[in-house]
Amino acid sequence: MLNAIIIEESYWANSHLSIVRHTGHVRVGKHIWTVVNKDGITVFELSDPRSKHYVGDSATKVIEPGEPVDLVRNDWLHVYRALGREKTIEIVKQGISLDDAEKLIKKNGNKKTTV
Repeated sequence: MLNAIIIEESYWANSHLSIVRHTGHVRVGKHIWTVVNKDGITVFELSDPRSKHYVGDSATKVIEPGEPVDLVRNDWLHVYRALGREKTIEIVKQGISLDDAEKLIKKNGNKKTTV
């Protein structure tokens, strides 16, 4: 079973997970991973005219070429947004739990921070 929290594009783009290019998300077991931009905004929010993150009808690409495109497990999306891409990757590599990541966000007032 897949237990990853963040899957960088360099990995998923050339794997069985590349289907997310068409679906925007993938479910494996009990978890769902969603395509996000570098700010943690989902591809669905970027494409939805009702969303404050909507990129507009004139945009040719929802996420610009060269911009990081990660698959983030849905239960970690709020952490990714609050701490930022690099910090979230760092704490995941350190093995910090979701509970501890949420405590870190609360401690720092939801500001992007260093661990």
